[in-house]
Amino acid sequence: MLNDYLPSRFFRKPLLVLGVILSFCITAFAQQQLTVSGKVTNIKGEVLPGASVNIKGSSTTVLTNNSGEFAISCYSNSILIFSYSGFEPQEISVNNATSLDVQLLEAQGVLSEVVVTALGVERKSSQVTYATQKVTGSELTKVAETNFINTISGKVSGVSIYRNASGVGGSAKVLIRGNKSAQGNNQPLYVINGVPMSNFASESINQSFSSFDGGDGISNLNPNDIESINVLKGASAAALYGSRAANGVILITTKKGKSGISTIDFSSSFSMDRAAYLPEFQSSFGQTAPGSEESWGEAITNAPDNISGFFKTGKTWINSIALSSGNENMRTYLSYSHTKGNGILEDNKLTRHNLSIRETAKFLKDKLSIDANLNIISQHMHNPPMSGFQATQLYGLYSFPRGLSMEPYKNFEIFDSVRNVGTQNWPFITASNQNPYWVANRNLFDNKRNRTMVNLVAKYDITDWLNLQLRGNMDKTNDVNTRKYYVGTAVAYGGPNGGYNLLNRTLTEYYGDAILNASKSFDKISLNVLVGSSITDTRTNGESAGSTLLYIPNVFTIQNMNPLNGGYASSLSDGRQQLQAVFGSANITYNNWLSLDVTGRNDWSSNLSFTPNGSYFYPSAGLSVLLQEALKLPEVISYAKLRGSYAVVGNTVPLYVTNPQNYLDGRGNVNFNNKTPFTDLKPEKTKSLEVGAEMQLFRNQFSVDFTYYKTNTINQFFSIAVPPGTGYSLRYINGGDIQNSGVEVTLGYTSLPGTLLRWNSAVNFSTNKNVIKRLATEVEQFVLTSDINNYYSILKVGGSYGDLFGQVVKRDEKGRVVIDADGKPVIQSGSPAFVGNSNPKFKLGFNNNFRYRNFLLSFLVDGSFGGKVMSLSEQVFDGLGISKASGEARLNGGVKVNGVTEGTETSVTSVDARKWYQTVGGIQHATGEYMYDATNARVREISLGYAIPSTVLKDGFFKTVKFSLVGRNLVYLYKKAPFDPDIIFSNGNGYSGVEILSLPATRSFGFNLNVTF
Repeated sequence: MLNDYLPSRFFRKPLLVLGVILSFCITAFAQQQLTVSGKVTNIKGEVLPGASVNIKGSSTTVLTNNSGEFAISCYSNSILIFSYSGFEPQEISVNNATSLDVQLLEAQGVLSEVVVTALGVERKSSQVTYATQKVTGSELTKVAETNFINTISGKVSGVSIYRNASGVGGSAKVLIRGNKSAQGNNQPLYVINGVPMSNFASESINQSFSSFDGGDGISNLNPNDIESINVLKGASAAALYGSRAANGVILITTKKGKSGISTIDFSSSFSMDRAAYLPEFQSSFGQTAPGSEESWGEAITNAPDNISGFFKTGKTWINSIALSSGNENMRTYLSYSHTKGNGILEDNKLTRHNLSIRETAKFLKDKLSIDANLNIISQHMHNPPMSGFQATQLYGLYSFPRGLSMEPYKNFEIFDSVRNVGTQNWPFITASNQNPYWVANRNLFDNKRNRTMVNLVAKYDITDWLNLQLRGNMDKTNDVNTRKYYVGTAVAYGGPNGGYNLLNRTLTEYYGDAILNASKSFDKISLNVLVGSSITDTRTNGESAGSTLLYIPNVFTIQNMNPLNGGYASSLSDGRQQLQAVFGSANITYNNWLSLDVTGRNDWSSNLSFTPNGSYFYPSAGLSVLLQEALKLPEVISYAKLRGSYAVVGNTVPLYVTNPQNYLDGRGNVNFNNKTPFTDLKPEKTKSLEVGAEMQLFRNQFSVDFTYYKTNTINQFFSIAVPPGTGYSLRYINGGDIQNSGVEVTLGYTSLPGTLLRWNSAVNFSTNKNVIKRLATEVEQFVLTSDINNYYSILKVGGSYGDLFGQVVKRDEKGRVVIDADGKPVIQSGSPAFVGNSNPKFKLGFNNNFRYRNFLLSFLVDGSFGGKVMSLSEQVFDGLGISKASGEARLNGGVKVNGVTEGTETSVTSVDARKWYQTVGGIQHATGEYMYDATNARVREISLGYAIPSTVLKDGFFKTVKFSLVGRNLVYLYKKAPFDPDIIFSNGNGYSGVEILSLPATRSFGFNLNVTF
């Protein structure tokens, strides 16, 4: 039934929706189809063979022949776009004409290109004084993903994307030009049609024990609704957005109805996911002893494979339909998308519905324009995989003793006749070790999300050079998370009758702004000025409840919780924060070749209450020079631009740190404040310097974009211990200077349209060097993560964000491993040792699109080079004796080392395998010995498609039909680590570069079908 696939709120206004659809259909069928022919020439009358003729709003395209002639089938009110490399594109309305002769003017390079900048303002590319990079909507859907933000990996220089190991629909961590803030959020601000969006993530971390991810806000969007993405990389680009944009901005422009054309677009994508690789285990030695979970036993043969068959073939369907229609005064865009996915682990599922309606209209003789947008999202994630040492399917699966068969335990539940209830069938029940089939079917996690996004924009043209724009937006997200632990689950999570946790949380964000925009030309000077004010109000509320002891077995309700034995039920403390701002910008361009851009913004943040710094101002300034307009350049250079900018961007602090109070925790207990009020707190600030150059060569066939940047983030806030007797244990201080500097290069190539083989290519290269220049007078180091399992992420002066620390084997001054009298390696005592940094030295992406007649091929190869990552999974495997390394060591007579006996000069060349690996490996041991090269390169995407020629479809029902075979993450060209370094344990600041029993990366195969009619 249809109502099984659409959110219930969709049906609250059925007449409205029906009216929109009927209006669309009437407009569509009122059109007539005809064939338009003609010739394309330049201003001198010379023919242009291979010129492109495209029906606006569709993928239907034909090329002119050697005589410059064309013929195309379209509707009577279609708009045709004529384009040719080195010439300005031209749009012409058909208006029932059957013959059109077109003359194209030579282009001025990218001089006339328009890009979307801060606050949704469109500017000529030549006037932009900072680095920005665009990704078209087609790049996002070419090889579909349940979280589309993953699809821009490798396509934008300076952007790093890390995928959370949480299966279908999981969140992603996005970094633009590195980590900047010690305690704050390091991810960029997402902006939809000029309005900031909340990227709220439902994530819970309990150190290395477990990490749960319910998806982030950006993953909810339907990529088929997106027209394009612009990445604003630096502080100058983001200065007008204020505090939330200190880490860059990703601007999303969505589709809207096209004037003079009506279409129905249907797309369907299907993919199958398989585990790309699995850990390597030994099959030569069996269980240590009956009842033991370790595998340090006698030699075995013909060990069964209990692992490879456990992982399923994941399947994901994404189906989307969009209706687009309009005229000069009113345009409509209506879309619905349904996503259904099954992960590679049993019972991991995702279901998502997206409904979007966008209506644009003009009134009062085109002086008033209205843009209204409604998005309704309903999502259900079931059993997203967890990472960590506990509550995961993978610990029990991987650790199962070698040589034994798991076949008897696939029947994961046995009946307890005494209690008349099912219980877990497993011989090794601990908090970490449970039957993987039991965890999949009797430890049930659900995250249900309902989200509504409403946006209204009104713009009035006061004169032909002055307009006023008003915008309002509401983004409301309700998450209901439940965790059900059935009877038989490990006691840590479920008592004799099971356990239950519930979190019902609502995040609502209101945004509004008013902008006065003026654009005027005076002889050789053009001026663009805007002034405005905005307000952002964010509110969080809800309730939580939980218990590890229920009254009645396996009845998962709040009423069934025992409040006296580990139970709690409490309303979440209401959280509210508000940001008010005034801002302005001015762009002055002289004679089309010299542009000066200045901005200023002042914020008032409620999070800075009780301090004298509640208001903070930050400016930016940039300059660009078009060399081909100012100087006589060689003919080979069609466009050359130099640019530079400097900016300061402020950043507020977390809620309620300036005047901490006693509060109720999630369990309803009163927590007494132990932190000193931070009444002299200063807002965090990022200072950014950027210089760059852009160039187009050989009639715009080749392009080069180079950027150097340096950012310094100061006034960070740290917590330090307070001397006894003050009544507090901690206090906050300002300090720190974290510097990022690097280079970004984008090289592009576009073949001439006259050739049968069309090729578009882009190479993206970027480096980023992070240095901790300063912390604070009282602070020698700041610990981002201090894990009881000997994993640490620590900031030290002279070090870098992403530095990893751990325990290591003791070595003498000659580098020899120290062995004790019992023949075991000695673990270095004292502070944890620096063992590596997770950040790459540089990143590289190579994106290609080919077209030969109606065949289309595209592929993306990208890589990350340098850095070190830590695998605590391998450490566990070594300690249990199941790893390939531990088996080979036993076969070779021990672990070969360059060692020395402690307190002597006696050389040691071999250590007993069990003594070595149970000392170094296992939980809470020498984590520093499990570092691996993070360098990796892969074929990230590939798509091979065929578009049915327009001549075949000329008299048919369909306008365009395209079918593609696609693949993602197909081949690792280079990888040394035992896991995919792009997969992360958590999005948190202190968990980059560590893997803990995480879901393996997947390799995907599938197809796309795109139809327009």
